[in-house]
Amino acid sequence: MTNLLATVVDFQMHTTAVVRALEHYKAKRREEIRTIEGLTAVFSRYPDDQAGNTELARHLWGYKLWTRAHMLRDLVAFFEEQGVTDQDALRRWAIASDFRRDFEGRIRGLGLAVYKWLVMRQGVDTVKPDVRLRRFTEAIVGRRLTDAELVALLEAAAKELEMPAYRLDWAIWESMQRPSGSSLESQ
Repeated sequence: MTNLLATVVDFQMHTTAVVRALEHYKAKRREEIRTIEGLTAVFSRYPDDQAGNTELARHLWGYKLWTRAHMLRDLVAFFEEQGVTDQDALRRWAIASDFRRDFEGRIRGLGLAVYKWLVMRQGVDTVKPDVRLRRFTEAIVGRRLTDAELVALLEAAAKELEMPAYRLDWAIWESMQRPSGSSLESQ
């Protein structure tokens, strides 16, 4: 369950809030919600509207992340339709899936970056087009890149470097996290 909860919480949010939200879930809700069925049962206690999703989010994460709660409902419904109801099935789906064929446009608000982060957490060797990778890569190529271009470029670079793409992602992310990483000249 943590993978699905993290999928909707861990994008475009500060790390501190993400960590606190997931810690809240683990400390207070993990025993109650261990399966898709358990999560669906919790959903049924809250209306699928702004007020209900706000309360659902507070229950799950301790934050008023009502739009994320709605995305979680949609993500769970999507995976249930795919027959993905446990961690093993999620891992199999991630390995066999293709963004355009299997995910694009299926869950409002969840795009390529979220998909890539989800499949990376299932062991798929790829990169997630986040802000740090974007700054780094666009500074090198000298122009804006689409998410798909950024992913293709960094996956090709990783292959050329004979290293896993996720390691290149992490190395860039770490270098851009440091204050000196904000400029390529300082690297």
